[in-house]
Amino acid sequence: MVTDVPSISVRTTVAEAVRIMKANFGDESFLNAAPGLIVLNERGGLAGILTPLSIITALMEGVTSTGTDDAFFASLCSRIKDLPISDIMEHQPISVTQDADVSLVADLFLKHRFQRVPVVDGKKVVGIIYRSRLLFAMTKSLELAP
Repeated sequence: MVTDVPSISVRTTVAEAVRIMKANFGDESFLNAAPGLIVLNERGGLAGILTPLSIITALMEGVTSTGTDDAFFASLCSRIKDLPISDIMEHQPISVTQDADVSLVADLFLKHRFQRVPVVDGKKVVGIIYRSRLLFAMTKSLELAP
């Protein structure tokens, strides 16, 4: 579990969230992690998850034409940049507690194709488990193999 959880408020705009997501992507503390942000409600509890797919879905919603130039993507961005994250995030995310069995967490990744699962203590987010890090933990013995 990683305890340095990248998070934002439900009131954060899409534009600000993308800036935060981009700044965190590639940060050493998030190595091998999927870019994404935990969304917290006004009381600091888990409200949802913002993923790149959430943003791409919002960008492409209702689009009937295609384009590849900067002007096309700028027009898509202008439609959603000021929206609060609460409008596009994944609501009611599945979470686990700190004492969750590794097999249960692995099963969640398999069933739901998640990139990350929040770890909570009550309603407070205390960490996050990334799919790639779970893989590395589960296959640690392979590192010793010749």
